[in-house]
This record gives sequence, structure tokens and C-alpha cells, in this order.
Amino acid sequence: MLILIRLMTFILLLGTLFVSPSLGAPDKYSVPTPEKLAQLEEFHGHVCGGSLFGARLGLAAKEAIRATGAQGKLKAQYFDISCPVDGIQVFAGTTCGNAALTVVDQDEHRLVLSAKESKHYVEATLTTKALEKGRKSRELRKQSRKLPENSAQRQALEQEIKAIFAWLSTAPTEEIVSIISGQEN
Repeated sequence: MLILIRLMTFILLLGTLFVSPSLGAPDKYSVPTPEKLAQLEEFHGHVCGGSLFGARLGLAAKEAIRATGAQGKLKAQYFDISCPVDGIQVFAGTTCGNAALTVVDQDEHRLVLSAKESKHYVEATLTTKALEKGRKSRELRKQSRKLPENSAQRQALEQEIKAIFAWLSTAPTEEIVSIISGQEN
């Protein structure tokens, strides 16, 4: 029996040597599905860095608050009147229409999400890298609009913008959003 236990232990240890490093811990939070992103584009009217910011903030915050065990209707507060509000509405399910989302104009990409029947809350902010990518996409968009519509230079800039949007849609959440969890007194 002891030999069998040692053999099984050896096989298990041997197996860990052949596990690919890319199979490490998965992203703690989900990335948006293409279907949900299409819903956001339809709701918002176009794809932009801001709406994608809101999608990533809303999804990560919603998953983080649920991970605390918080139950019930969610309540959100966002601190900038801009495109991310639409992404938050679609991905967190909190809307201005159902009075579950309030927006405060403080020019700050910060989302605070809580559950009404809980003292838990999460605060989601964008990483420096995400903010830099957002700024870059806005700069490229301004440059591209000055060029003739079918020019090769404009098309190259638009491809670069699409690459930024693809990164914002699919990058690991930790590269885009920082989450802080807390509990009210």
C-alpha cells in the first residue's frame, strides 16, 4: 500500500512538470463576450474607448461585488459624465432609468458598486496603461479625421485604433481595471 501511495505521489508530481506555464491562474474576472460587446455598440451607437472602459469597469466591479457574497439589487455611482456610463449600464446592469446608477461630474474614471442588502462595496478604476491607450486612441481618431477618407494613412490609423479597441476588449482585466473591495461600517 505504501508503494502505491508513493507511486501515485510521484505520478502527480511528474504531471506538474509538464503543465504549460500559460495554464496558470486564469484571469480573476471575465472579459466581455462578443455578443455583449455587440449589444453595447448597438446601445451606445458606436465603438469607442470610453464605452469599452465602462464595459470593463462594470463587468469587473459586478463580478467583484458578487464574489464578496453580496446579494440583491446593485447600486452604482460613476464620477464622469461620458461614454463609459453606457458601458456600465450594459455590463453592470445598473441604469439611470432604474435609479441604480448615479453620475457625478468629477472628471474621474471611478465606479463604486454596492448591493443594496449588503455593506460590501467595490471601487473600480482604470489602470494607467488603460488610460494611456484611451488617450492614444483619441489622438489617433483626431488625426484620422483630418485625412481623406480612403487614404492609406487614414486606414493605417484606423487599424491602429481597432487594435487598441481589441486590446481593451480582450486584455486580462488586471491590465485594465484595478479593484478595491471594502465594507461600510
